[in-house]
Amino acid sequence: VLGWMAAGRLGLAALGRRARPVEGEEWMRLLKDAVWMLDIGRPVRLLRSEEATMPMAWGILRPVVLLPAEADEWPEEQRTHVLLHELSHVARHDALTQLLAGLACALHWFNPAVWYASRRLRVERERACDERVLSLGAEPKEYAQHLLELARRFRPLRSAPLVSVTMARPSHLEGRMLAILNHVRGA
Repeated sequence: VLGWMAAGRLGLAALGRRARPVEGEEWMRLLKDAVWMLDIGRPVRLLRSEEATMPMAWGILRPVVLLPAEADEWPEEQRTHVLLHELSHVARHDALTQLLAGLACALHWFNPAVWYASRRLRVERERACDERVLSLGAEPKEYAQHLLELARRFRPLRSAPLVSVTMARPSHLEGRMLAILNHVRGA
């Protein structure tokens, strides 16, 4: 398990080296506003990858948010939703909790309850970030549509569950969509 985590981390580092910093006044404004709304006190690097990749965040001390190259073509609302979601992971220190969960799985690899708890942590982490985006004013139906579009268009890295937090893992999508749409009804 530790080898799998190390390989995933090396893969993310390589992906980060191949990516380019996101520039442009509009992106920097959106990033600054989202960092302020989420009260993030450390700098966040915003990168763009030419590889077709799911938006994701990683890094404990020096957080990184990675976007696909086509993110420049997204409407401002979708850009904002994606940034808020990924930066919610940064604000919640999800990279650290994910590392701790991975270490627990490595130490207790034989215990199915630890693996189950780690999976539930991933699912609930995504729901918490969805809830944060909705609480900041995202329209639930539009946010759900953006999430579905991302899950349909991109595939997360295979090593992503252990070393990064991706926005829309297809395996967790149904429950998240139901939770988002229940938000419409005030449930």
